[in-house]
Amino acid sequence: MSDLMTESSIDRDKTMVSRKERIKSRKVKRRNKKRKRFKILLAIFILLAGMYSSLVFLDIPVISELRDIYIETAMTTATHQWLATLFFPDSLINRVMSKKVNNSNLVSVTNIDKDVKNSENQGRNNGQAVDILNQRNLKVGDKDYAGNNVVINDIEQGILISKVSGTKFKGRIALIDDPKRVFVGTTDRKGISGRAILDFISMYDAVIGINASGFNDVGGVGNGGSIIGITYSNGEKWGEYTNGYGTIAFDKNNRLIVGGIQNWDKYNIRDGAQFSPVLISDNKKIINGSAGWGLQPRTIIGQRKDGVVIFLVIDGRQPTYSLGATMEDCAEVMQSYGAITAAACDGGSSSIMAYDGKILTKCSSPSKVGRLLPNAFLVRRK
Repeated sequence: MSDLMTESSIDRDKTMVSRKERIKSRKVKRRNKKRKRFKILLAIFILLAGMYSSLVFLDIPVISELRDIYIETAMTTATHQWLATLFFPDSLINRVMSKKVNNSNLVSVTNIDKDVKNSENQGRNNGQAVDILNQRNLKVGDKDYAGNNVVINDIEQGILISKVSGTKFKGRIALIDDPKRVFVGTTDRKGISGRAILDFISMYDAVIGINASGFNDVGGVGNGGSIIGITYSNGEKWGEYTNGYGTIAFDKNNRLIVGGIQNWDKYNIRDGAQFSPVLISDNKKIINGSAGWGLQPRTIIGQRKDGVVIFLVIDGRQPTYSLGATMEDCAEVMQSYGAITAAACDGGSSSIMAYDGKILTKCSSPSKVGRLLPNAFLVRRK
């Protein structure tokens, strides 16, 4: 009996020792796991800190370009500047944004070819109706002269619309045969509220329209009732000229004039708006890269030497569809269509194009019909 008790005691002791060893082993393993996790987290922190330092303090090619365009894009929005201010110091943001190009002091006037202008005024050339857009040789789905697919070929109204795209963007471009038909329409609720682009088309019986001026948009909830700068609609004035914003206007000779024109009466302006920057002057691209304006939805207006007016709208802020375009992207598209003068209208969530009662672009505004706008560049029906 005594021997059995002794053996039992020995077994218990062994079991207790084994249990203690297992507990000790588990503690050691847990400690080692914690140390390993700490080392991994430390390594990740050091890596992220290094990456952040590289982004903020080092101007490494490609990386710094991506950083700068990210900052520009965030800082040129009305409601998402926190995407830059949360991650980057004010000193860097100020340095990046100090490079923003504002060439609103430049003045550029489209000098329309007199021979083309005269033949257009007559409406015929050697007995044939003028087909300045070469529309009779095109059908929907064909490539236009810039190599893009035609989506609308409205021969009756003299309007040709094509898809445009780049590595980061998609949009629509419209050619209008007669600059006399391009004008500015303004909201009928000035000081109260703007109108959606389809409202403008309906109000003015227009065939096509794009957004024009900027407006007071505190917190991104502006309703288009308070315009920024001056606008003329058939010579009727609304607003006051604002320094820092250029002019985008047609004179009574139907020439597109862009840049720093404070005295609109001196230039015989009939219809116009204010925004910036100028992209093309005297047939030369005068803006490079993002130029401080970031990657955004865009609205651009331009004119060819023969008087044809060009509307360009780029969609953006939609990662699975279109991120947006730089100002240089837009200038290059406009040049491919022969624009010798071009400037930017308001962009962002205001950018939109509508034709014949339908919206053609994918506005980044939550509203399916786009934002309320103070005015719009429109085209009269024939």
